[in-house]
Amino acid sequence: MHFEIEFSPAYALAIAKLNPGDAVMAESGAMITQDAHIRMETSASAGKGVGGFLKGLGRSMFLGESFFRNTFHADSAAGEVSFAPSLPGDIMVYPMQGQELIVQQQSFLASGTGVEIETKWGGFKSFFGEGRLFWIRAFGNGPLALNAFGAIKEIEVNGSYVIDTGHIVAFEPGLTFSIKRVGSWFSTFFSSEGLVCRFEGKGKLYIQSRNPAAFGGLVGPKLPPRNN
Repeated sequence: MHFEIEFSPAYALAIAKLNPGDAVMAESGAMITQDAHIRMETSASAGKGVGGFLKGLGRSMFLGESFFRNTFHADSAAGEVSFAPSLPGDIMVYPMQGQELIVQQQSFLASGTGVEIETKWGGFKSFFGEGRLFWIRAFGNGPLALNAFGAIKEIEVNGSYVIDTGHIVAFEPGLTFSIKRVGSWFSTFFSSEGLVCRFEGKGKLYIQSRNPAAFGGLVGPKLPPRNN
């Protein structure tokens, strides 16, 4: 299977082209269209057994992580399935060839079934920087489709690099990160920049040109109140 991307960069759509016997896995709710003969099955994105099920359910309830993922099968004939994220922006395809990639959990869109997806503990530094405790670790072989809010930029880091925490899409494991203040404590609280992420090492870093949390903070107060 392979992905074709249309309508980039503002309203990108990922189209999975499946040969007979192929399958594609996607985040719950990401499917836009599918050929009528494509078979879908849903599974929990958790470890094996009751313990893994409860841990996955807990992540879904408290961290906003999707608990279910859908797999679309082209059992006997070729077909297409299209996917899109909730927010407008671009989609990139990362060719997994035995390596791994660390992905911000809301940037995973879809992948070939040869790509394994694991929830990775990010530690408290991740919690304070991103408001989340988990990253996604992708590894294996096959295409991996990632979405962003806005455009996606690839950066080759060789040494150190600083980025606002809300703009991270994914990074290669040759990079490590730490959460830092943007400047003095005064600057941190009054510059509207907050905390930043300092990457160290060598590898590729993928960033998004818009910050979903900042966008929500701007638009949210202007929305009419919900009726109970």
